[in-house]
Amino acid sequence: MDKKIYLNSFFSASIAVFVPLFIWGNTLSHIPWIFQKLEMNNSTLGYLFMIFSLVQLFFSQLSGRLIIPNLGSRISLVIGLVVFSSTPIFFVFSNSISFFLFASVPAGIGFGIINTTATAVTSVAENKTNKILQTYYSAFFSLGILCGGLCSGLYRFLELNSYVLFFILIFFGLISSIFVFRLGLKKQYDEIETAKKFKLPENKLLIYSLYLFVFFATITAIVDWAPLWFEKELFTTSLIASLTIVCWFSGETISKFLGATLIEKFNERVIGCYLPLFGSIIYLIIVLIGNYYFILVGLFILGVATANFVPIIVRLALKSTTENVNTATANLITLGFLGFLLGPAMIGYTSEIYSIHFNVIAISFLWILIFSTFLIVVRRFTKLK
Repeated sequence: MDKKIYLNSFFSASIAVFVPLFIWGNTLSHIPWIFQKLEMNNSTLGYLFMIFSLVQLFFSQLSGRLIIPNLGSRISLVIGLVVFSSTPIFFVFSNSISFFLFASVPAGIGFGIINTTATAVTSVAENKTNKILQTYYSAFFSLGILCGGLCSGLYRFLELNSYVLFFILIFFGLISSIFVFRLGLKKQYDEIETAKKFKLPENKLLIYSLYLFVFFATITAIVDWAPLWFEKELFTTSLIASLTIVCWFSGETISKFLGATLIEKFNERVIGCYLPLFGSIIYLIIVLIGNYYFILVGLFILGVATANFVPIIVRLALKSTTENVNTATANLITLGFLGFLLGPAMIGYTSEIYSIHFNVIAISFLWILIFSTFLIVVRRFTKLK
């Protein structure tokens, strides 16, 4: 019976991250349309990501230290989902850049609460069920954006009214919060301790956080900017541009759902180091060739190869620390997501001076470097166990 309770809590956490990312997948595919409507430049999108990250970081810490301990994980997830569900109003119904940028506030509040809470719930469910769940939890991130990208791509292909779509997304988010509440952990089952006063994590946790930081700082150029890159610089149609989201996240989703099996069959070093390194090398070669159909294939390959990098970091970090799970999760997410605060702004600025294409090439080289050095880190830390 206890295992069923904790598995249900895992499903509630998965729904809670799937829904906002489904909304975000639809939004990403509509970014070129929003850009044209508001006559924005690349740096505006960078500012959006930067403000989102700042708000999200604050509420990640607030949820770990105040919201979850006082309200419980179930109520926290519902609050986060309801707040995030309001974002389509600001994203799509905006008639000014300021109104568009304000969308980052409810998005950051909602996702900050959801991500910290759901990660902690998944960790508790792992401990109670003795199952590898972080990879499956992470898969719902990718599945949400994949389904959102497919939905938006089909919607734009059929030339239907985008305003109607985003009204539907608002109601979808609100209705989903009912299922999250019904499946979520009652407060007496939470077993999530109050996070302690913020301090720099232990050395191992800090190193893992730094890898998350670099990964999150650069992934926006690979994924979130891809539709704009294809439509503005590679001069593709809107449909092909939306396929960048589909290719990346279909690769990620498949790989993450297979993640637990792959880790058990091989090990975290192979899946978290060698595979991402191999995928990054292949993708760099494809980008240098420059054919956008090949790049779509490359995005799928890179999505497969790097999909389990973040869940493996989370698993290794939480296993290596002596801090309580809520403190460790809050600190890990806060330091890692600082990358989203700095990276998008830098990419927005440099893409105005150079191009998005330049950023993609530079970051492909950087990813080869970080996956190579992460291999050394994992070898060293696993020897210490």
